Amino acid sequence: MNYPNPRHLRAFIALAEAGSFSAAAQAVHLGQPALSQAIAGLEEMVGVRLIERTTRSARLTPAGEEFLVEARRVLEANDRLLARGTQWAQAQRGRIELLAIPSMAHRLLPMLVRDFTRTCPEVRVNVHDHPDPVLRQRLERGEGDLAIVTPAHDEGRAMLPFLRDHFRVLLVAGHPLARKPEIDVQELAAEPLILLRRGALLRSYMDVAIGSLQLQHPPLEVDQIGTLVGMVEAGLGVALLPAMGCPTPALRSVVNRPLHQASVHRLIAFALPAAREPMPAVQAFIRDALNSLAVHRDRLPEGCDLLPISASDLRDFFGARPSALAAPQT
Repeated sequence: MNYPNPRHLRAFIALAEAGSFSAAAQAVHLGQPALSQAIAGLEEMVGVRLIERTTRSARLTPAGEEFLVEARRVLEANDRLLARGTQWAQAQRGRIELLAIPSMAHRLLPMLVRDFTRTCPEVRVNVHDHPDPVLRQRLERGEGDLAIVTPAHDEGRAMLPFLRDHFRVLLVAGHPLARKPEIDVQELAAEPLILLRRGALLRSYMDVAIGSLQLQHPPLEVDQIGTLVGMVEAGLGVALLPAMGCPTPALRSVVNRPLHQASVHRLIAFALPAAREPMPAVQAFIRDALNSLAVHRDRLPEGCDLLPISASDLRDFFGARPSALAAPQT
């Protein structure tokens, strides 16, 4: 099926409104021969005469009057379509399926989504918080537009690290070590430790921190961070968690302290799905998030550092086409 050229429809509408070929040609910036060809082409396409021509004027036939109504409707729809496309291109409209590790989704993502939706109110952000392995599986299946993950060591520029998240010691508020501003990792050897079970991504970082210790108590292992915090709160032991995973100061029954002269940390990074160009709204979200974090540094959990990111880093990241995400190390 053939469809009329929008320029030809505009010429027809101009002729219907002006009532003469010379005035209509001037209105649409066409020569009169080109205008006549456009009208003739429309009539040939629809198979009926639309315009009655005289030496001095042009008027609509009954078919032309009905065609005029539909032509205006088609052009209005066409204009709306182009406007919507422009809005998507300028990040004024769109949808982002955002995958995020739970600690980031809980601590900082609400602020980032709030600030972004104030800037781009017509862009909908749907947040999906998952443990790292599930999140990666969903991203590899193309179920997200953007992810916030803990990168493995061999993922290259498919990742854009933006936070350094240091591990800290989590203790019940009345613990003797809680009085110290920093805790030497060797002091943990005498403490009952509560750890995430082996296989969890964070456990690999915990093992780096305590690997050289001669533990005096067998560790208590759990599967969830919430359970780990509850065990510490009950006084059953101490734990290691990244700053982003530690409870907020609103929970006064536990405290966290930095490790003395120990730099055990994870990175938190943006990740894009494989073989998909990031939409303008996704790029706008990342830029806005980095700006919000820079403006609100005071809201970062103690032990989190914002990493410097250049305009070149962003260009490289947006242009990256990773074939797949590397499996997280355990």
